[in-house]
Amino acid sequence: MYRVVENPTHQKLLMLISAFAIFMDSLDSSIVNVAMPVIAAEYGVDISAGSWIVMAYLLIMAGFMLAFGRVADNGKIREVFSIGFFIFAAGSLLSALAPTLAVMIGARALQGLGASMIAAAAPLLVTRFLPEGKRGLGMGVIATTGGVAFTFGPPLGGLLTAFLSWHWIFLINVPIGIAAIAFARAVIPKPASKPQKKPFDWKGTWLMFAAIASIILFLERGPVLGWTSIESIVTGTVFAVSLVWFILHALRSDNPLLNVRIFTSWKFSAVSVSYLLTCGVFAGVMYMVPYYMQTSLSLDAAVSGFLLMISAVITALVGIPVGAWSDRIGCRVPCILAALFRISFCLILLFILPEWGVIALIPALVCMGFAFGISGGPATTRIVQFSPKGEEGAGTAVMITADFLGGVIGVAAYVVMFAFAVPTSVGIPVAELSADLFLTGFHATAALGLVFGIITLILSAAVPNLLARREGENADADQA
Repeated sequence: MYRVVENPTHQKLLMLISAFAIFMDSLDSSIVNVAMPVIAAEYGVDISAGSWIVMAYLLIMAGFMLAFGRVADNGKIREVFSIGFFIFAAGSLLSALAPTLAVMIGARALQGLGASMIAAAAPLLVTRFLPEGKRGLGMGVIATTGGVAFTFGPPLGGLLTAFLSWHWIFLINVPIGIAAIAFARAVIPKPASKPQKKPFDWKGTWLMFAAIASIILFLERGPVLGWTSIESIVTGTVFAVSLVWFILHALRSDNPLLNVRIFTSWKFSAVSVSYLLTCGVFAGVMYMVPYYMQTSLSLDAAVSGFLLMISAVITALVGIPVGAWSDRIGCRVPCILAALFRISFCLILLFILPEWGVIALIPALVCMGFAFGISGGPATTRIVQFSPKGEEGAGTAVMITADFLGGVIGVAAYVVMFAFAVPTSVGIPVAELSADLFLTGFHATAALGLVFGIITLILSAAVPNLLARREGENADADQA
């Protein structure tokens, strides 16, 4: 259906538009983080309720990523990509104008719907159009720009919030989205042959969304309503039923949303879970650290944002070279190194104290930059590498879904851990918490991140190295 693009200039343009798309998706996953204390204060909400401004976006992305990935991979990459940017721009405009928290959450959900379309189509530009020997570099470019956006979002958000207003965080997306539509229509190739008409798995789509939404509601609302409340029991039951129903449906369907049999490969499952947890730590830390900066260290949004640029610069410097390096030596060593950096910054945040000042944050931010920059390309490439033969498209869909599903689970898990450590924080605006109570909750979230980091290290080391095939070479090498 799609032909590999041989022209080097066209290959670079495809990498550029793919990276730009992931950059915008990731930017809007993180740009509000540094402004959250300001937005939460304006709406008068606590850390749990405010988290839905972030989670609504990530939840919709994770819930519909696979669905749009299936549509895009069936000859509709250009269409899904372009329509996604239109919806994304519309959701951004509504977010900027939102008068209440409820309207903001709805607008962020619409924005997430467009973002899910963009993010589902973007990696396919690499896996469908680039030669296999350049896919590691292509995924490295994507992962690096996504990582830079996640860490560059807070600095930009801090500047806009401090010198204009938080509304401009969303308004800047409108002209960018319009320009991206024109660029995508010019650069993305049309299918080389007419795509086959396949029935769309609507049932699987809604079952997957029900499972994801219910588990997030269960985790996030549990500390507020009580784990044995009617609402918690209902959401927990909906999750269990939806998940089992989705798996049984996928096993029986001739054209499922996701071929769940690919998870019978322990290597594929291991690298997928490792990446999910990696994204969870990423999103959780980026949600909590701005609160620490502004609550414990009394920094304003602009200064907080500039400090977070330390991670962004390091991520930008190491991401693409590491992606190319992993094409030569395999992805196992980079993933292990990234896990060690991840463990390091979680340890620092676990013991950090406000009286140590801003300087104590710098080693953590440096380690964060290396962890995000090193892991992105190799970690995502591994998921595609270990996809069963003929299921590379499904592997790509799992990879990009894990990115944003890990994000929403990470934020929810960090919020739950904070509430578990400080039960009295539920329903109380963060600005009204004592310094000691906030620090107790913050350290608890760092402990959770440390556990996740150790798990990613074990899984990264357990899966053997796999060298990608290159043009003119016949052998793949498995190396312990």
